[in-house]
Amino acid sequence: MNAKISYLLMALIVLALAACSSIPVSQDFEQGFDFSGLKTFAWEPNENNSWGLAASNQLVDRRIRGAIENNLTSRQFSQVDANEADFLVSYNVVVDQRIRSSNISGGVSVGRSSRSRHGSIGISTGSQIRTYEQGTLYIDVVDVASDKLVWRGVSSQALPDLSDPQRLTDHVNATVAAVMAQFPPGREPESTGAY
Repeated sequence: MNAKISYLLMALIVLALAACSSIPVSQDFEQGFDFSGLKTFAWEPNENNSWGLAASNQLVDRRIRGAIENNLTSRQFSQVDANEADFLVSYNVVVDQRIRSSNISGGVSVGRSSRSRHGSIGISTGSQIRTYEQGTLYIDVVDVASDKLVWRGVSSQALPDLSDPQRLTDHVNATVAAVMAQFPPGREPESTGAY
């Protein structure tokens, strides 16, 4: 295999890995709402544990809350008591078991021995079925004056192995940053340093 093909193959692999590192996000918001008046925020009251993970996993709850608070305060929103806030924030996490199937799989191999270089491409048509966990993070913003939901940011993705607390924290921070980069609508997005 000549050097040009080897470099092309490595470039394609790097591009494929880079595409996997982006965090998918979306948003929905109240058309015509003036987001420029929002300056202060507070957490939506949660006496009944109707949102978030406080009842089931306080450690992850604190990570998500901290990431949202840090993101908003770093962008000049001030955290205040709920009775003084322009908007209230809440979040929810949903984890679903998903099934992924594929009828075709493939692989590429490039090698070198002391005598020559060699390469191979393999394709299998056997059916592969895998289960994985799909996590969806919803972040909601409610306008206090109208008591209406005015913005929702969403990220839905296959969950990587997050058994290491630092990896979990990094993943939460990157996901929240990617979702909150859309808020408020119409502002220039920042680089999120995706995980």
